[in-house]
Parts: sequence; C-alpha cells; structure tokens
Amino acid sequence: MSRQARVLLICDDRRGAPNTVLDHIDAFRRYSRHDIHTLNTRDMPRSIALDLDYFDVAVIHYSVVLSSLNYLSADFRDKLRRFRGLKVEFIQDDYRWIDRETAASRDIGINVLFTVAPEPAASQVYDERLPGVRRVLTLTGYVPENLVGRPIKPLGERTIDVGYRARDLPFWLGRLSREKVWIGQRFLERAPAYGLRCDIAWTEDQRIYGERWIEFVSSCRATLGCESGASIADFDGSVEQAVLTFMGAHPRATFEDVHEAVLRPYEGNVVMNIVSPRVFEAAALGTALVMFPGEYSGVVSPEKHYIVLEKDFSNMDDVVDKLRDDKLVSAMTARARHDLIESGRWGYRAFVDQFDQVVDADARTMRGPSIALRYRATQAERAMRVPPPTVRLARVASRLLHRDPSMRFSVEREGQLRKGLLAMRVGLADPDLRPLLRLGRRSGTSLDRLLREILELSLLRRAATGDLPGQSFVVGIEFDPERRALSFVSAAAADRVPERITTADSILEAVRRRELTVIEWDHRPLGGQVRLDRPSMVVGIGLDGLETFSVLTEIGRSRPSALERALTPLLSGALRSGTSPRVKA
Repeated sequence: MSRQARVLLICDDRRGAPNTVLDHIDAFRRYSRHDIHTLNTRDMPRSIALDLDYFDVAVIHYSVVLSSLNYLSADFRDKLRRFRGLKVEFIQDDYRWIDRETAASRDIGINVLFTVAPEPAASQVYDERLPGVRRVLTLTGYVPENLVGRPIKPLGERTIDVGYRARDLPFWLGRLSREKVWIGQRFLERAPAYGLRCDIAWTEDQRIYGERWIEFVSSCRATLGCESGASIADFDGSVEQAVLTFMGAHPRATFEDVHEAVLRPYEGNVVMNIVSPRVFEAAALGTALVMFPGEYSGVVSPEKHYIVLEKDFSNMDDVVDKLRDDKLVSAMTARARHDLIESGRWGYRAFVDQFDQVVDADARTMRGPSIALRYRATQAERAMRVPPPTVRLARVASRLLHRDPSMRFSVEREGQLRKGLLAMRVGLADPDLRPLLRLGRRSGTSLDRLLREILELSLLRRAATGDLPGQSFVVGIEFDPERRALSFVSAAAADRVPERITTADSILEAVRRRELTVIEWDHRPLGGQVRLDRPSMVVGIGLDGLETFSVLTEIGRSRPSALERALTPLLSGALRSGTSPRVKA
C-alpha cells in the first residue's frame, strides 16, 4: 500500500505509566510514515463521537488488556467487532490468561498479532486459538533513546565490580522466571571469595528508578543477566489458582516446595524465553554483561557480547578472570555498543519500520472524510467522561505534590487516585498514622508511595485487631534480629503460628534503637488482595502480594517514636489473635 493509512492506536498512555510503555507508544507517533492517532479507552464506558470507519487500521497496544471491560468497554468492543479495516494487536505477557485473551482477540477479529513469544511457543499458544492470524515477532522493549550518545564512564571510574537488580516473580511462571533471583543470590554468595565489590539485590525496597538507575548501571563494571519470560503457560488461570491455594495452606513454602507439589506437571509446557530490555541499557552505558547461556531473541551472542556464566556456576573462576581483564571488557562492551546501539538494528525506528511494513502489506485503504473534527470530539468526550471532576482535582493535587510515576497500586481495575484519597482520609483520621503522614510529606518522599504504605499499614492494623469486615485470615509475626527485619505474614484463619520465643518488646526495642531496616507484609498466601466493603474496592498488597514498607521504615529510623506508636496496636493485636512472634535463629 503506497498511500498513507490512518491508524488509531488504542493505548493506556496516562501519566504515571512506566517509561518503557510511554516510549513504545511515542515511537509510533515519532517514526511511523502513517497518520497515527492515539486514544485511551481505559475506564471510558462509551463514545458517541468515535467512528472507526474513518480509520484504515486499529491497533490494540499491549498497555490495554483486551479481555478487560475496564480497558475496552462493551461499546468499544462492539465498534472494533464491526470495524472493516485492519486490526492489529500487541501482546507481551503471552503466558498468562491465554484462553481469556485469545477469546477476546477472536471476538473482535484480530488480523495481525505482534508477539514476543518465539517458536515453538507461539505455535503452541496461537495456532489453534487464533487460526489464520498473521504473527509478527517483536521484543518487549528496544534501545532507550535517552541513552543513545550518552558519554561512557571509563572503567577506572566505576566503583562497583558487579551490580544487579531483579524482581522476585510469582512461582507459577516456572523455573525460568526464578533465574532472575537465583543468579543474583548465588553470585552474591560466591563473590566475597574473589574480593568482588558487588551491589546486588532482588527485593522491592532495593529497586532503583529514573536517573539514579542510569547512574547505578554506569558505575558498574558489569551487570548480571538471564533470559526473561516464563517456562509455564497458564492457559486458564488454574496454575496460578493452584499455587495460591497451596500457599494458603503452606504460607512459608519455598519455590521447590510449590514446584514439587503443584508445578511439576506444568513445567516446560510452553517455554517463552526472551531478551530483557536491560541488555540494551547495559550496552548503551558501556557496562559488561555476565549472563546465563541462552537464545536472547537472537540479539546477543555468547563471548562476543556477553560473558557466559554457567547456571551451575562451575566456571566462576573463568568469569572473574575475564571481568578483571580491562582489555577484554573494553573490547566486549565496544562490540555490544556498536552491534546493539549504534547499528540502529534494535532501535525504536527499526521497530516502527517493521510495523509500517505490515500496514503497507495488509491494510486496505478506506479513507473517508477528514477525521480531524471527530477525533477532537472523541478526545474531548474522554475528558468529560474520564475521570469525574473530583478525581481530576485530585490528579492536579497529586502532580503538585510531586507524584512518583513509578509507583502504582497492584489491582488495575480500581482507580489509583480513589485509593489515594482513601489513604489520605485514613491517615488524617487515625492519630497513630497521622504523624507518619506528616513526617513523610516533610521528608519529600513521593505522595503515591507514602499513601500506598499508609493505606496498607492501616489494613494490616485492622486485620491484626480483627477489625476488618469479612476477614478470613490472621496475621503472624516474624522477627529476624540478624537481618533486622520485621515480617507480617498472612495465613488462613484456621492456621495459628505456634508461640516461640519472645514478646513484642524486643521488636519495639529494635524500633527505639533505630535498628529496624526492613518492615514487610507478605499477603501472597491469601492471593495478594484485600477486599473492602466500605468503600467497595479491592486493594492489591504491594507487588503480587508482598509489600515492603520502605518509606515508613525510613521514617522510623529518623523518628522511632512515630513508628513505635503505629506498630504497637498491630503487634498487640496479632498477639491477642494467637499468632505470637517467631524469632529466627
């Protein structure tokens, strides 16, 4: 097709979305030779002005959950179903909700699917579920354009030998997803024997964002890596539910426990091994890659672009020798920078060229009258429908208070701002929480993060004291003096954590001495969510059910009396409920 096509990109481009998502969306507008228009349909019940027949192509971006009515209402779904033009879908989490998502794709008649799943995984997932749909292999992310051309810090100025950050993913994704944590844990265990300076972590409270992350990677001689993705495909959600059920009965189960009891029959049913965008970040910043062997979507080659670390760590001596060889490291990082960054092969422009070629080949031009008036009317209609005036005012207030775009509540179907307003009311009304709210604002911490922790702490206190309507769980306490960590663990109401050594006094004494460095709530055994009746909403606890109260911990180290006041009823309530604290040896 030689003529320019009119493309409607349906995406969730609201402020606060991750930068990788916004970069992906913006790439269409910046580089496509076609006429790109974006529309955010999230929480928008209908549109009177929108007429899809004025477009040649409709694209469902991966930021939109096609099967969710919160992202695409019945009205928009019907419009897409009746649309006669080319329908394109981008999907990234191919391993989750497969039956539900592909049913939604069939319902609206998707023609082209951009998927990160390599073969044979793509055939296993889509051949029968999306017959006749053209598949195009894509990546989860591309070279960040803000890193292109950035000066490279010399090796001699890098203060960290090996740096790494990872996220502890749900067990039901299989062994492949666990490698992100295992490589960090096992490398860190061996590093002291070699005298390596390491900064390696995998807990949520240790994550780094924005410019600080770029500076961190630039300060590392090398970073670790492994393939992203999953080695279990959960077609109907039954695997996830089976894991949650097992962990509800065995709240302290390890991955190996869960794998033996639940996951073994599913392990390797579909393997989706893909490259992580972190590879591009390291290459752009001149940081060497030490990675498990893998395919990495064909982006990098072993010993050419990265140092191979065997999964059993049998070649650790060789890896360390190579890391200490300035000439080898400099040559390898230069090759990686040239092949991955400077070549442009893995940039957003190349990605959009691939998209344009699909449009050129598959779209039928059905250009109608000018869409300018209708498109502007649709955007104005969204502004009137989403959000309501009170939420718009709250959004303005949150921006003025330096809203942290990296923090989001876990349960997507409930509005983040609605939870934020509830947290604000709770924090102001509760005399024990009010000082934490005041001190958090004075410290300059992000309002999003502070309100999230205030809300979840209030729920934890209510659960411990039995003041949470409909509550079907109890709260156990674990205190690890060596790690200086206080953990609250949810368990089914029928379970009781047996009484072990101590009372709450030793915990509060650690608070007073400013020794407590970790406070966390593990609600994963109960599914990671708390349902409220008044107001009616679902609150996702932390990331997939694990919350680390990093802001409140920091407040406690500067003002221990404020944290002690907030924790005392929580500890007392948990003790009265029969879940005495356990002290780890």
